[in-house]
Amino acid sequence: MGRPSVDRLLGVFFLFCSAGKEAAAVERHERIQLRLRTFLDACGDDYVNLQQAQLLALERQFRPDGAFARLMTADELITALPAFLSPVWLMAHRVDRKVQISHSSKLVHWLCTKNLVDFRAHREDLVLFRKAQEAAARRGQ
Repeated sequence: MGRPSVDRLLGVFFLFCSAGKEAAAVERHERIQLRLRTFLDACGDDYVNLQQAQLLALERQFRPDGAFARLMTADELITALPAFLSPVWLMAHRVDRKVQISHSSKLVHWLCTKNLVDFRAHREDLVLFRKAQEAAARRGQ
């Protein structure tokens, strides 16, 4: 069996985050997940190699929406996550932004602790994520 797709990973992660939460929190999680998936569709190609980019382009000819999430794995996701916390992708509402930052951090932690990525191989990505998280938190106040 191959490695789980980003689509599956995000589904499981956000389901876990929403378990037992009130409706307002679940709706916020859904908005954040949608924003992340939109980001990956728009910018995901910037975080893959040439062969993967070609595969994504081919997939988009048949099913444009969600190609990155269907085809890529945790390795590509963790590489892209720092940019998800850039000003252009931070959510407009203050509480949404705080939860976006928090859940992005939880997602990175989850990917590492569940051995879905090799944190040693992604050391630079993790440093970039931490810097992006700190900058986003300063802006998100």
